[in-house]
Formats: sequence, C-alpha cells, structure tokens
Amino acid sequence: MILLINLVFLMLILRLSFDKKVMDFLLNGKWPGVITVQHLLFWMAFIGISSYIYVSFFNLAEAALAMLFMLAINIPVYLLCFKKLVPEFYQRARYGEYVRYTAALFVISSLMRILVEPELFRAFKSADSKYLFMVYLMQAVIILVPSVQGISKYKLIAERELSALSLRKKEADMELVKSKINPHFLFNTLNNIYSHSYATDGSSADLIKQLSLLMQYTTYEMEKKTIPIERELQMIAALSKLYQLKSNRKLNLVMNFESSELTAIVEIPPTIYLTLFENAVKYSAMGRDENAQITASLLFKEAEVEFNLFNTISEKKITDNASNYRGAGLKVLKMMLDREYGEKYEMKTDQNDTSYSSKLIIRI
Repeated sequence: MILLINLVFLMLILRLSFDKKVMDFLLNGKWPGVITVQHLLFWMAFIGISSYIYVSFFNLAEAALAMLFMLAINIPVYLLCFKKLVPEFYQRARYGEYVRYTAALFVISSLMRILVEPELFRAFKSADSKYLFMVYLMQAVIILVPSVQGISKYKLIAERELSALSLRKKEADMELVKSKINPHFLFNTLNNIYSHSYATDGSSADLIKQLSLLMQYTTYEMEKKTIPIERELQMIAALSKLYQLKSNRKLNLVMNFESSELTAIVEIPPTIYLTLFENAVKYSAMGRDENAQITASLLFKEAEVEFNLFNTISEKKITDNASNYRGAGLKVLKMMLDREYGEKYEMKTDQNDTSYSSKLIIRI
C-alpha cells in the first residue's frame, strides 16, 4: 500500500515536471507563495520517498524514529543552505566560499549520520555500501535542492522583476524625452548661447557650458553599462564649477585627481563616483554653509583605483523631503558595486559629528 501511494505521488511530480507551463509558473511566478510551494513540493517528495526506504529497513515504529532523527539533521542543513549560503555567498558572487561551505556542510552532515545512526538503529550498518550510498545521496539532495531554490529566488525571479522594472523605466524615460524638446536641439541651442555670451559675460558662458555637459551626460552616458573614469571625473568637475559659479564667494572644493592615461582606459559604471560627490554636496550644504568643505582625490595603486572623498557635515544638511538622501544613495551604490564587482571592491566610511569620509577601492 505504501509503495503504491509513493509511486502515484512520484508519477504526479514527474507529470508536473514535464509540464512547461506549470514549471515556468513554479520557477518564475510572481505571487508571494511561489517559493513556499517549491519547498512543500520538495519535502512531500523527499519524505514520501524516504519513508518507503526506511520502511524497508525497519518496522513502522522504528522507521518513524529513524526518520525523525534524519529530519532533525537535514531540516537545519536545508534552511542553512537556502537562507544563509545562497544569499550570503552565491548572490554576492563569492562562488569560491559558496562551494567550500556547501562541500563542508555535506561532509559534516554525512559524517554525523554515519557515526550516530548505526549506534542508535541497529538495522543500519556503517560499513554497508547500500547504507552509505543512501546517506550520501540524501545529503547531496538536501544541499543541492535548497541551493537551486535559492538561486531561482535570487536569480530567476529577482532578476526577471528587476529587468522588467528597468525596461519599464527606460520606456518611461524614452516617452518623456519624446514628449519634450529634442535633446540634440537643446544641446545645440545651449552651445549657440554659450558662443554668443562668451564675449560679453564669461561667467554666464561657463555656467551654460557646464550645464550642457551635465545634460549630455545624464541623457547619453547613464544608459551605458560602463564609461571611462575620465568621463566621470569630468562630470564631477562640471558639477563643482556650477556650484562655484552660482555662489558669490569662493567655495572650499578641492579636487586632486591624479593625471594618468588609465583614466581614459579604465571604465566603471556611470554615477559611481558622482553619487558619492552628490552626497558630499548635500550633507556639507555646499554653497549655503560658509564652513562647508569637500576634498576629493583619485589615484591608481598597482591593480587598484582608489577614490577618496571628505566632507564636513552642516546643520543645514537635512530637509523634510530628503532626510534619507545619504542612506538611499549609498544603498543603491552598494547594490550596483556588488552586482558589478562582487569581491573586487572595498568601501570604507567614517563619520563623526562634524565630518564624513569615504574610500572606494576597485580592483582592476
């Protein structure tokens, strides 16, 4: 009877697995319980098949005890793989550590069963090849399945939704651009105004020039996956000049960017450095606080590029509409760095009551 029930259940699982629509829904469904359904299907199949195997070793009461012992070991292993190893290591592209920890977990859980189960349940013999095969197969399944489920959650579902969101954003941006003045016309107009005003008002002409550069950057460069570091530094310099020009006094903005051919060769995702600089401007209240100070530097060290930023913190920094400006900006920046570089970057920050500093090191 037990064999018949398990055979029927196994056939149902196989039937579902060959149904493309069903499997696509289970892997890529958008409703919140999709991962829970995956867990339930696995455990129903695992417990059903395991119960048949254990009944072949024991009577019903002893099989139940042996199953409970096995589940007491494997449920924590399963949850550790799904909730810790995949998000902590695989999702952050730390593949070497992920493989090491899953392999160690397989060895430790297998040894625990091989050493303890034969002592508790005499029907098991640690030297029996069938028993060893059963243990190794179960532990491999109990580690591989949650790993695949975790990857499907963080890769198939999350990236699909992120891709759809990105596509919708691009479509919205394109519609917005189409509904406004053609950017080419706008840039040409700004350049013409710059040419006419250069002879009569140099400061206004420079302001128009920097504004034109920033508009060109936000319209064209931000759509690219990577841009030369040189281009990013040019935008920081342009933004700095705009703040200098709009202020009636000299601002304490210091840019120490190392002159190197690598700035035109090495590429980074757009806005990496600009985000840090914008946060510095925001929190130093540059242009509004007389004591505001920002110092930025970039240098190359062997196979690394290091960007340093220091800024004072002003009491005028926070507004009701932007109280979480730094937190949100840095959170998005960290997500971008994790996705692009994995373990190949390091970001350090230091803050006190009056100043904030950050150091971003990218290995190239």
